[in-house]
Amino acid sequence: MHGAQVSLLIALTATAIVVVAGTAAGIAAGYFGGRTDAVLSRLMDLTMSFPSLIFMIAMMSVAKDVNRVLLMTAVIGLFGWPGVARVVRGQTLSLKHREYVDAARVGGSGPWRILTRDVLPGVAGPVIAYTTLIVPGMIATEAALSYLGVGVRPPTPSWGQMIAESVAFYDTDPMYFVIPSTCLFLTVLAFTLLGDALRDVLDPRSGRA
Repeated sequence: MHGAQVSLLIALTATAIVVVAGTAAGIAAGYFGGRTDAVLSRLMDLTMSFPSLIFMIAMMSVAKDVNRVLLMTAVIGLFGWPGVARVVRGQTLSLKHREYVDAARVGGSGPWRILTRDVLPGVAGPVIAYTTLIVPGMIATEAALSYLGVGVRPPTPSWGQMIAESVAFYDTDPMYFVIPSTCLFLTVLAFTLLGDALRDVLDPRSGRA
């Protein structure tokens, strides 16, 4: 249970960072277009093409005296935002010329009001569904880093750390390996199924496609 608290804390906090940063960048790129879109799109491409796992391992190995939970949250969140930004950018491009957005623009509403009152509610559904699909990946990434010995360290518990330590005791006590592995599997599966269900509810067209 203590391992679950740490794993979920890192995963959910990193997901929050990813969603906020990705939504802001995607809306800005899609709505303003032009140079803003070009700069943010190139930044998305650069971040997505970077070998994130290698960079995470290097950062976690070098920064040994930094709070591991905070560092893992920041590093994992750093590489996750472009996926959300691409989804939001595409939605924003389809929304910014809708009648109600044009009406708000003609009525004298500024960009900030249009983005928060008209565009953001339109992209909220896909973002919520995509968020629940991000969480399993975040949990797995945290577990993988802890398993490799560059993540959370004792005495702070983590599922990945427990799985790594259990390898030495597998012959004498296999439950030491089975329990954290099962918890990790069920948690990732639960969030994945939740994400699929929300996506079908909030964006029915994706389910039919």
